[in-house]
Amino acid sequence: MTHSLHRLGTEENLRHDFCIYTRAAKGINREHCGDGLRKTLKIYISEDVVNYGSSHSGKSFMAGLDPEEYAKTLDNSYGVIATFADREAVAGVLKKAKEEQIGISTVVSGLIDEVVDIAHECGLHPHTATLSLGIYGKTELLPKREILEMTTMCGHSLIAAGLVKSVIEKIKAGKITVEEGARIIAKPCTCGIFNTRRGCALMKKMLEEKCAGCSDD
Repeated sequence: MTHSLHRLGTEENLRHDFCIYTRAAKGINREHCGDGLRKTLKIYISEDVVNYGSSHSGKSFMAGLDPEEYAKTLDNSYGVIATFADREAVAGVLKKAKEEQIGISTVVSGLIDEVVDIAHECGLHPHTATLSLGIYGKTELLPKREILEMTTMCGHSLIAAGLVKSVIEKIKAGKITVEEGARIIAKPCTCGIFNTRRGCALMKKMLEEKCAGCSDD
């Protein structure tokens, strides 16, 4: 699940950003995994979930994906991914998944110390860790860091810097609220890993600090 690892941010704002991906493995448990994935989805939405989705469904919860309709499609899928902003919700998901013994691999991404602590609280012992080593190359060609903190919440690069800037301009003009803006930005990310709560907090900070390069001024 490396596409959720490259979320740029500070330790402070990343403390409210977690992704959980339950994915069946080809040749091991992918066949007839629909029931297990439906149980997983039910567990996700039983907690304080922010967003979820699937490239198979073609849209996320923030783009109107209905959980009941989504559940019907999971016989033809192999994974379910969701986003959370609260560590207690993540702990709740892991505890319930452990109790259910669904038998499908689950990956949690977030600040590594935080994720490991949550796992230990739930009686789980992570066996593998993957780390993002940052961005290299002509980084001066990239958008401002504040914009990248928004766009990197979509690991498949479906959220454009121009969209973020356009939304910020509309918020500044009073045409939409910050919450509406976050939902607009989230829609292109079909996996559902764009964290709208963190997005709102980031945009509010940009507006308060009048971030240079965060709009088309």
